[in-house]
Amino acid sequence: MTLAAPYCLCLFALLPLLAIIQRRQRRKGAIRYPSFALLVGVDRTWRQRMLFIPPLCLYLALGCLIISLARPQVESMSHRENREGIAIQLLVDVSSSMDMDIHTEDGAMTRIEVAKKVMEAFVAGDGVDLSGRPDDMIGVISFARYSDSICPMTLGHDAVVYMIQEITINDRPNEDGTAYGDATALAAAHLKSQEDGEGAMKSKVILLLTDGENNCGEQMPLQAAAMAKEWGIRIYTISLQEQSRPTVIKTDSGTFLKPRAPSESDQILEKMATVTGGIFRTAHDMNSLQAVYKEINELEKTEVEEVDFIDRGEAFAPFALAALILLLLRYVLSSTLLRISP
Repeated sequence: MTLAAPYCLCLFALLPLLAIIQRRQRRKGAIRYPSFALLVGVDRTWRQRMLFIPPLCLYLALGCLIISLARPQVESMSHRENREGIAIQLLVDVSSSMDMDIHTEDGAMTRIEVAKKVMEAFVAGDGVDLSGRPDDMIGVISFARYSDSICPMTLGHDAVVYMIQEITINDRPNEDGTAYGDATALAAAHLKSQEDGEGAMKSKVILLLTDGENNCGEQMPLQAAAMAKEWGIRIYTISLQEQSRPTVIKTDSGTFLKPRAPSESDQILEKMATVTGGIFRTAHDMNSLQAVYKEINELEKTEVEEVDFIDRGEAFAPFALAALILLLLRYVLSSTLLRISP
């Protein structure tokens, strides 16, 4: 317990002075008597023995009032975490090539099904490798020849997961293709517009997942990346492709394995990531794709500020109540049982 106004305790020094003044006043009101010889052997009554109680109640009440003026306070230590999330746009390719099968532990699954499953775990967590992004504002954009914002940026992750589950492969031949340049530009524009909204987040990220090269659209991928860089947006690019096998070269000196050179599309995706401060990764199955999202999850940490503060609660009420009760007791006793006749 602490005191907000400890200097008020100096008033205790006045209590002895008050006692002296009251004692002198009582002496002035006394009756002079020439001899106490006739009073020898006369015992005091119980009322006379209890006459000290009213003055005692007064001094105790004044003491309680002084303590109340000093404002006793009870301190309690509290801990709070201020968490600042990230604004994330998830971009997923829904062109016809994403319908190709990938071997997984659960059997063959299409690329889009694998992508959806890993994206769901990235958003909501899987209890093993991915912890989820509960503090982040997340939106989802699917793209083939054209881009569709299928889920606006929101903190309601149940809705995000539901919209991811509803993603399907584009089944219109005239809309097939891969335009991740347009999708990146659209995602960057959404993140830019979020800056002026309520609950805007400082850190902005685009996660681009595709399995092909940019072969249509109005925005070139590197132009979209330059736009994102200007607006302070990091881009993480993921190329979902078949597992690369080295080329076998036979010569007179023997047989050699030549690693497959990165495709032009992979080079562009890597430049998009590098120029904005992100990373480029390739994946060929569910495990490798989960590893990529886990790496990104660890790179993009939610900012947590831990704050310790002290709560102070006023504790003068019991002392003020005690003073009131003592004064009331003094008044009752002085007016009834311990009343002194004038």
